[in-house]
Amino acid sequence: MTGSLLRDVLVGLTASARQRWQDLLVRLRRTTPRERVLLAVLVMGALVYAPIAASDWRTAQEDRYVDAVTEQASARLAAAAARRVEAAASDRAALEDMKTWGFPALNAQVAAVEIERQIVQTATRTNLPAFTVVTDAEPETIGPTQWMGTEVQADLRWTPTFDFLDAVAAWPEGFRVTRFAYETGTPAMDGSVGGKVRLGLAFPVRLDEPFPSDAAGVPAPTAPASGAAP
Repeated sequence: MTGSLLRDVLVGLTASARQRWQDLLVRLRRTTPRERVLLAVLVMGALVYAPIAASDWRTAQEDRYVDAVTEQASARLAAAAARRVEAAASDRAALEDMKTWGFPALNAQVAAVEIERQIVQTATRTNLPAFTVVTDAEPETIGPTQWMGTEVQADLRWTPTFDFLDAVAAWPEGFRVTRFAYETGTPAMDGSVGGKVRLGLAFPVRLDEPFPSDAAGVPAPTAPASGAAP
């Protein structure tokens, strides 16, 4: 049943196409020679214009693609430039903020005394046990900043040690840790663990004058400061 129906459909389509072709031939026979020439010219024009139109469409599509790629590249460049500007602004802000860091002092010796004074006060306030403070004789220059090195040594007690570091981190002058070392000893009767902790710290300084030297040309060292927590 299905094959017969399909055959009937194909026969109908063939007959319809044949009838349309015959109608077209009849219409062409009714036209005058002049109309046939005009019709041939139209067909010829369509055949000539078709590849031109296709070429124009392809060129337009290529132009659109190039414009899209160019806009995308421009957007990427603009975004990258904006990121660089933002990063540069952040870097400049960080540098400007770093200019306010440090201990202002006449020279390195005065800066060392001020740093030791604040360390002793902070260590005492945080109950850092049996601490000593030794400050370098002169600062170390790293980039645009001069750093005064200091070593703080105390008995090993973790809570006072980290309380001390937290308190130093709150100083507006800024600091960095250059060393963190400890050694444990024999446990005491009260359950505490003996030992020593050594903290290397560096503080930025802003000096008005160079560090004064003695007659031999060697800077005079800073005397150690020490204290004990109650």
